[in-house]
Amino acid sequence: MTWNYRVVHRVEGGEDVYAIHEAYYDNDTPTNITEDSVSPQGVTLNELERDFEAYQKALTQPVLEYESFDSDSTFFTQKTQKEKHQHKKS
Repeated sequence: MTWNYRVVHRVEGGEDVYAIHEAYYDNDTPTNITEDSVSPQGVTLNELERDFEAYQKALTQPVLEYESFDSDSTFFTQKTQKEKHQHKKS
């Protein structure tokens, strides 16, 4: 399983919020994201700089929708088409 940082959109209190999360992939498809957003860090300034570069790369990728993932595990998992359809009805 591979991962990278991705921008994730969610609505909180009626407001659009964009944040960076870790995204995990299966066959180049994002299947899981971290529940909470993440922040850049490193044990050296060079590591912090590399982390910032990875965050900047996330800004060049398509935005993921928070509601497309289900919170049934440690990481939010991608909802199936059936689950997405049922969510829209409720």
